[in-house]
Amino acid sequence: MRAIRTYIGFKLGVALGLALSISPLSAQEEACGVVHKRTRDPLDAQRFFLLAEHGGDAFLDKQTCLVFSTKVFEEPVTIGDAMERCATLGQGGPYGSMGWQLPSMAELTSLEGESWKHHEGEFGQYKLPPMSRSETDFWTTTRWPGDGNLYATVTFSAPTTLVRPQDETKKAGVWCVRASRATGLQ
Repeated sequence: MRAIRTYIGFKLGVALGLALSISPLSAQEEACGVVHKRTRDPLDAQRFFLLAEHGGDAFLDKQTCLVFSTKVFEEPVTIGDAMERCATLGQGGPYGSMGWQLPSMAELTSLEGESWKHHEGEFGQYKLPPMSRSETDFWTTTRWPGDGNLYATVTFSAPTTLVRPQDETKKAGVWCVRASRATGLQ
């Protein structure tokens, strides 16, 4: 009798699992878990938006579900100092939130695109690299292929976005990311 109950429970579990995997994502899941507090509707009209849970010091990229800091440190530092700056970014204060790190090359270059044109009013005050376009290199955690002493840096230059190797003893800017899924209200 116990074996029959176990078999039936297993079959029900498999059926439920299939039903859940076939059902479409809810609107909230499609928006990386964030809904607007006024309407409780998903924020589909925009790709990037400020996160209230971080006091406006972070934004969500709905395309990748990554949370980026609005604090961009253009003054050049070594890769070790860059990693330390991100690791200590969210500690303390009323909006302290641990888990910040340097982005990978793929994470940082994912911010390149035409979507920023729709966000100039909301994000213009933050001088984010894809909008302000400068010749500042930004560190990533991605090692340059074939050379363990080099890291990939990303430059949101005026004509295009560049990825190039940088020796770990050199200096570059810092822009931090939280790679965990975002949750919270706008």
